Formats: sequence, structure tokens, C-alpha cells
Amino acid sequence: MPSEIDQEGEGPYRLLFCSSKGDKAGVMQELVKGVSPNLADYDKRTALHLASCEGCMEIVVLLLEKGADVNSMDRWGRTPLSDARSFRHHDVCKVLEAHGGTDPGSFGEVYSVKWRGTEVAAKTIRSSIASNKTVKENFLKELALWQKLRHPNIVQFLGVLKHPDRLIFLTEYLRNGSLYDILRKKGRLDSLTAVAYALDIARGMNYLHQHKPHAIIHRDLTPRNVLQSDAGRLKVTDFGLSKISQGRDVGYKMTGGTGSYRYMAPEVYRRESYGKSVDVFSFAMIVHEMFQGGPSNRGEDAEKLADKRAYEDSRPHLPSMMYPEPIRKLLQDCWHKSPDRRPTFEEIIMHLEIIQENLQEKGIGTCCSCLIL
Repeated sequence: MPSEIDQEGEGPYRLLFCSSKGDKAGVMQELVKGVSPNLADYDKRTALHLASCEGCMEIVVLLLEKGADVNSMDRWGRTPLSDARSFRHHDVCKVLEAHGGTDPGSFGEVYSVKWRGTEVAAKTIRSSIASNKTVKENFLKELALWQKLRHPNIVQFLGVLKHPDRLIFLTEYLRNGSLYDILRKKGRLDSLTAVAYALDIARGMNYLHQHKPHAIIHRDLTPRNVLQSDAGRLKVTDFGLSKISQGRDVGYKMTGGTGSYRYMAPEVYRRESYGKSVDVFSFAMIVHEMFQGGPSNRGEDAEKLADKRAYEDSRPHLPSMMYPEPIRKLLQDCWHKSPDRRPTFEEIIMHLEIIQENLQEKGIGTCCSCLIL
């Protein structure tokens, strides 16, 4: 989010602010000043990303006319069309597509389609990727894994569509978007909502970690990989980077570039052996964002941030006026520098249920500083 100074018109990021608010005159002012239509924020999100996300058709058309890159990618690999589709701005999607816009998704395109009379999400791997034998085998292993999963806080796998030159699989369609979308629109959540959401995520992750015969480690747990159902419940999705832990809880390795730096456990960044607790670390970063309304150190490069957490034991601030003491203690335990000192999701659920019960008894919503256990 641009700073208050930028919003008032004294900085180059005013273009982004005006684009997100549908302020056509403000956008024109900035462009006339010579501000690039492809100016991006710290997450590489451009004015076209923001306008597409908010469904601001006039701004989208104006930016495209002024040379905005229709396929600019943010830090998570999302294009303006990805954002427009997430919020079902169909008219904006048509304009972006007419200008050559694409939606790369996690592997290829992600579509909302009708399957047996029901709206579902179709996730594809493009033919250029699917032709790679290793990638195809890994993808099919992912499908085989998803097919066995059944939990109310896990996105449900539905089936596979046969296509001559690409791989397509179907999951339930969650029209409310991701936790990332929720936080970007609402900002800081009230305590009861944040704890309820944290419980949803923890229950889904506990199911994965207790999977038999081997635990399932997500490895890329971020707000974008947590979706909201029509009933308002959160569900964990996208196991494209997941692996089945072989044997015991530790011993797997992955490169520092795997997963999202902002939520990456220190041992992963250092390319050390890791276990299920890497997901606990990521979970703590997500819960921190729910109480704060977004990520800490927004302006800092995500990779540099991960480096500080890995080698300097840097962690986000936990001001007492914003974080109830029980939440502060839980987060500190979950992002502990020693992986074996972090609680399991089963233990996390127990703590959160107690916190939730106390919040409900005290009738606490937006006020969180007065919760003491």
C-alpha cells in the first residue's frame, strides 16, 4: 500500500493509489507528469494490476492506451488478468485478453468452468511444460496425493480432464478468493475473525501433517494459497510444491528459491534439512499479517528479509496494543529459530481454541489488547 504522503499526491506511488481507487483524473495527472504506466510497488504490482483487481474499467483502458504492460508479473507471478479473474471482473478480463493478456497461474492457466452442472476450478499445465517427463510425473503424483485428501479445510480435488496436449485437473471453485485478497481489501482483521481463520488453517495443516503413512509438508504456505469458501471458512490449497516426508519428520531438502521468501523458514533459506515445522513458521507469518493487516517490512526486499531471519534471527514486531499476549506467545513459539522448539499444529489448535473461548466469553472483537489468560 502506498504511504499516506503518496496518497496525498507528493510521491510517484500516487499513480498506484489513484488506479486502485478508480480516480481517472488523478491517473492522468501522474501520467502527464511523466510517471511510467509500468511503475510498480515493492511486490512488483503495477497500476494495471490494481485497477484490474478493483474492476476499474476506465483506468484499465486508459493504462493500456498509455502503454502499460498487459502481462507484467508481480512477485507471485500474477498478471493483471490473474487479478481480474480472481474477482470475477469479466468485462475487464475481456479487455485484457483482447490486448494479449494471459493468466499463467501456478503451472499454466486457471479457469472457472462448468463440470457436471457445477462451477469448478480447472488448473492446467501448458503443453510446453507438460511435455517434460519429470514435470508431468510430478504433477500426476500431486493429483494422486490430492485424490486421497478429505477435510473441510482442504480444497477438494474432483477429477482429471483428458486433453491431447495438456494436463488439466479440477478442484472445487472458491469464488471468494484468497486470504491475500481478503487482507488487501479489509486490512487488519478483528481478533475473533483472525483466530477463527487461524484455526481453519491450522486444522487443514494438521490434517496434512498427520497424513498416513507419511506426513504431507506443504512447503509454500502463504496467504495466496489459502482460499475462502462461500460459508466464509478458509481452505488450504496448492500442493504443487508439497512433498511426502520420507520416513521420519526431518531430512528433506529444498532449495532456498522454493516457496515464497516472505514466509520461508530460516532452515529452508539456509538450504538445511527440514521437517514439518517449516509450515509452522509460515503459519506464524500469516497469523501475524491477519492481526496487522498485511506483511511487516513491506518496503523491504523479500529475499533480503528472509536472509535477515535466517542469519540475524530477525522477526516481525509484536506491539502489545495490536497482539493479545497469548497470540504474542504463540507466534514467538511458532517462529522459533530452533525447528524442534516450534509447536505442532495439533498443539497450536489447542492453544487457539482456548484463546477463541476467552475472546468469546469477554465479547472481544476489535479490541485485542485486553485479552489476558
